[in-house]
This record gives sequence, structure tokens and C-alpha cells, in this order.
Amino acid sequence: MINKIIGFRFSNDCFGASALSLFRRPQSRHSSLLALALISTISLTGLTAAFTPALAGEVTVRATYKINAPIGSGKFQFASAQDGKRYKMQGAAKFKAFLGFFKWNSSVASNGYMSSKQPKPYIYAFKARSDEKSEVIRLNFKGNKVKEIRAIPPTRPHPKRVSVRDEHLRNVVDPLSAVMAFTDPNPSLTNGSHACNRKIRIFDGRQRFNVVLSYKRKDYAELSNGKSRTAFVCRAKYTPIAGHKMNQTVKYMSSSKGLEVWLVPLPKMKMYVPYKIVIPIMIGTASAELVNFRVTDPKAGVIALAK
Repeated sequence: MINKIIGFRFSNDCFGASALSLFRRPQSRHSSLLALALISTISLTGLTAAFTPALAGEVTVRATYKINAPIGSGKFQFASAQDGKRYKMQGAAKFKAFLGFFKWNSSVASNGYMSSKQPKPYIYAFKARSDEKSEVIRLNFKGNKVKEIRAIPPTRPHPKRVSVRDEHLRNVVDPLSAVMAFTDPNPSLTNGSHACNRKIRIFDGRQRFNVVLSYKRKDYAELSNGKSRTAFVCRAKYTPIAGHKMNQTVKYMSSSKGLEVWLVPLPKMKMYVPYKIVIPIMIGTASAELVNFRVTDPKAGVIALAK
């Protein structure tokens, strides 16, 4: 999760013999994908330098997350702008492992609009590069369906891989558009079930999976200057649907009960801010935690959060 949400991947070996192979295999993408889909799903990645300046009337969000894992650390940045129902988002991630011997960088972007029920993406683009490999994914949507998929390198056929069928490409969102699922016209400061309970159907260009959130407990997000805000801790359930192989990594992630997403309500801005994401992996725990966040609304003003 912290991967595709951010863009890295945790492979089987990462959970067993050789940690390095974790980053060298296409499946290592799952844990990452999941983390990325959760972090992304959750909301903020900020590529401030590359992001187009906001237009008058747009609601903008910029955020930075710190990524920690047993084998390394990194940063995930996010920026978004919404004008009425239309939205555009960009993100970038950098990750270093093994004392800097392994480096991984990614960028991601998505454009679409908000319907009454869920985000409706138009285009999704993802690029990633490590010391040894690179990957490019592009999705085009039309109506409620993915119409075109471009993946480099292409997904290799495998007898144990669950086939992606036409039915799996309907009523889905890309990992970055999943962030829009946390906008809410009436965010609650007291009702954790209202904040958490939701299912997000995601297709990342190779795999189709669900992220199901449910209320777990109430906690507090520790911010700068000794301040804190109410945070609803959501239990996250990862359910693979298609495009995956039921290997050790997928079995572990789909059965894990320790995945968490912390949401901080901002009623004035009509949203929940993903404050922290916790993802147990087979060699420890990976996490993404908010470093800074800033939302600007021409009508509601500016709210900034910092760790």
C-alpha cells in the first residue's frame, strides 16, 4: 500500500530471504501499491514545484508525508486543485533503502470530476524508476469504465494470475483519485463510523482490489506547538479482486488486521485529512505520517497542519 500509494513495492523476498529482491520483482509492487493506494486514497501527495498554480476560485491542497519502513525511508508529496466538480492531482515519492544503495522515485497524476457518489477519473498516469527498472502506466476512462490501459513493461501472463475481465474495469477509480473519497459535505467531529465506513474500488493498471474502511477507535493527532486534533482510527481491509497471484505477500496483506488509516476531520473544509497510515508487513511495520498540510479555499480561508 505504501507503495502504489507512493509507488514502491515490497516483494516476497522482502518477507523472506533477500530483502533486495523485494524491489526487483513485479509482485513487490503489492505492498507498495497497497500503501500507495491507501496513502493516496487517503489523500495528499505534493509535488509543489511541478504543480500548476491555482486558478481563481479553486480549492487547493498541498501535503507532505514521511514514509518509514524497516529497510528505509522516504517522502511522499501531493498537490490537488478542485474547481467545482472538476479536480486535478499530482504526486511524487522518493524512497531510499539499504543505506542509500537502493533508490526509488515515482510520479503520479490524475484528472477527473466528482459525481454525487464518487470520483469519476478521466486520465491516470504513473511512472516509477529504481536503480535497475522502470515502469509506466496510463489509464483512460470513459463513463464508468476503464477504456484504455497502457502498461510498460506489459503484465506477463501466468497460470496462477487471476485474470482481469471487463467486469473488473467498471465503477472503479485509480489510486490517486481514491483520495477524493475523503471529501465530505458534513465531516463529523464525534462520529467515527461516519468518517471511516466506506469501500473504495481501485484499479491501478495491473490489479483490481478493494480497500474497505471501518471504524476502530478514537485517538489524537499530535501536531506542532503541542497542539492535537481528534483523529478517527479506521481499520483498513485489503481485498484482491483480479490481476494478482495469490502468493505469500498477497495472502499476508489480505488477512492482516493491523492496517490503519487515521483521519482528522476538517468540517470547515468539508474533508477528512489522512494523518497517518500504518501497514504491517512481514518484516515489521511500514507507515506514512503527515509532515505538513495546507488547504486553501477562496470562501473558507486557509487551514494549515504541521507535525
